[in-house]
Amino acid sequence: MTLNKLLLTLCFTTTSYQLYAAQTIQPIEPIMATIPAGSFEMGSSKNESTQPIHTVTIEEFSMGKYEVTVNEFRQFIEATNYAAPQSCRHEMNAWFLSSSKGNWETNALNTSEFQPVVCIDWQAANAYVQWLAKETGKPYRLPTEAEWEYAARAGTKTDYYFGDDVNNTQVCEYANVGDLSGENILQRDSNSSYLNWSGDIANCSDHSGYASIVGMYQPNGFGLYDVLSNVQEFLADCYVRGYSHVANDGSAYLTEACEQRSVRGGSWHWSHGPLFQRGAIPDNFAGGVDGFRLALDGKSAAPSKKSKTFLSALTFAQKQEQQRREIAPSIPEPVTNVVLSQDDDSVTLTWDKSKQSDVESYRVYRNVIAGGMIKLLASNLTNTTFTDSNIDQHTYDYFVVAVRQHLQSSYNEPVTTQPGWLDISNRIEAEWAAEFNDSSISFSSDSLDARGNSVLTGPGGIGEKAVIKYQVKVPQTGRYKLEYRVAAPRDTKGFDLYNKDKKLGVNTVLKTDGYHKWQTQQGITINLNKGKNTLIIKSLDNNWKLNWLTLKAI
Repeated sequence: MTLNKLLLTLCFTTTSYQLYAAQTIQPIEPIMATIPAGSFEMGSSKNESTQPIHTVTIEEFSMGKYEVTVNEFRQFIEATNYAAPQSCRHEMNAWFLSSSKGNWETNALNTSEFQPVVCIDWQAANAYVQWLAKETGKPYRLPTEAEWEYAARAGTKTDYYFGDDVNNTQVCEYANVGDLSGENILQRDSNSSYLNWSGDIANCSDHSGYASIVGMYQPNGFGLYDVLSNVQEFLADCYVRGYSHVANDGSAYLTEACEQRSVRGGSWHWSHGPLFQRGAIPDNFAGGVDGFRLALDGKSAAPSKKSKTFLSALTFAQKQEQQRREIAPSIPEPVTNVVLSQDDDSVTLTWDKSKQSDVESYRVYRNVIAGGMIKLLASNLTNTTFTDSNIDQHTYDYFVVAVRQHLQSSYNEPVTTQPGWLDISNRIEAEWAAEFNDSSISFSSDSLDARGNSVLTGPGGIGEKAVIKYQVKVPQTGRYKLEYRVAAPRDTKGFDLYNKDKKLGVNTVLKTDGYHKWQTQQGITINLNKGKNTLIIKSLDNNWKLNWLTLKAI
């Protein structure tokens, strides 16, 4: 065999599968809706990232009625053997894991070929679009951000294409969001909750706990399904904060160095947001709530034979799913009149007995810290009282739900403990403050912390006017050395420490090289009297975070 023939053979071997597959696998073209030409006011004054509001004029184009499904994406993989991501941020253990095994086909969230494809990144979505355009000879592409908002609004000016939904009760007819049925499934599968994480839980049931089969909810005025929520959707644009760089003709904003791509729409795992809400994602990030739909210039054409076959199978799957949803039991009514009483060692809850005779039991939930994510504390309770004897001296929220046919009701308004007195013999977690302002509780990035631990921070770290109060119990009068675990991208002025109204001194917070680089730093030495003391941190600067503090006798 000559060298040239050997090289030709080797080249053919590496590409023969792709060439053969491309010739034998006919792609499924998306079912499209024609979006008429027009103008609209893009953006909102409610968010900094959606300003300035500006007029955008859109030419007629077509947009996929549905998000691209697993079934459609399979054609691409089989035709090209594309190396799709093999890890995915999706499986839950009270929180999304940073990454876990799983891909577009095999993951913990997919149950149907007709769910939107997830666990792909923007690069994979773009590769699919390019393949489809090449195979069909039609310039399929990802929608631009302006096209997406224009098409999603369908001529409306309200927060959602069906209205403003002030009471958060209508959305389940139109979208798959973080709702009561999703909360049930999330608690069942991962002991996790939408509450105090992704906003308010929709006060309705959309009958889906993960991504839904596409097209199960009412479409908007242009005939598009799931634009409000199911999975968030990759777009063509490079993301920039605000619209000062954006053209008024609806074209994509592109830069040579595109650090993040724009995404729009909510997901089954979040509370829904208004149609002007924006998001951004790195183009190599693969997650369990990220998918896409397609666009094409001009009027939509009649579907191909392969597309009609796909639509027939999708319609059958939708019908089966709808029948399942119609026989699903309803969510029970919420518990009423939850009352908390507290002493030094325990908390007792009481509530009214449910008026629904088929309510079987009750469950009690509690968080690690007031305002934080909740965990199941007790279940299978048949009486209308519960005592929690496993408490610390910081604040907790409690919630009680009624249970019927393994489905739980919505949560009551939280009942919250009063802060106690923290023993300084132990480390004092920052979030255990009896009171605080100009700061907020967030998840910890400190490598010394367990998963789910919290810190005090804020939009720019703890604010320069923050006041943080700790109620502490001192075992004996003496001198104590203050230490604190902090993260800061720069040197700061630190904070003043007070014992009630008495200023004890200034404590510096030095640069740690970033918000995710934590150091234990030394503070001042102070005198404390035996018994109860109220220590107050008064911030002198922003750009710092606090994980915990200790007071060591010297």
